[in-house]
Amino acid sequence: MTEEQLFDEIQVFEGVAERTGKTVPRSTVRRSAGLCRSVSELTRKARRMGDGYFYMISPLWPADTTKLVVHETWTTMS
Repeated sequence: MTEEQLFDEIQVFEGVAERTGKTVPRSTVRRSAGLCRSVSELTRKARRMGDGYFYMISPLWPADTTKLVVHETWTTMS
């Protein structure tokens, strides 16, 4: 019997991604639009889809990082 893969739930709000502390089995997020295979895919989807919940395999989250900025607003220079 194989062990089911677990995914971390990640909330993106106002361009900042944070893990919620929940882990969910693969069967729960299998066909979810928020399923991400890498941090770069998380960034792309968060920019495209906006705020919401996303799911990523636990070891892919950068070590010693609590928050990840996925979208920064541009500031004009005068």
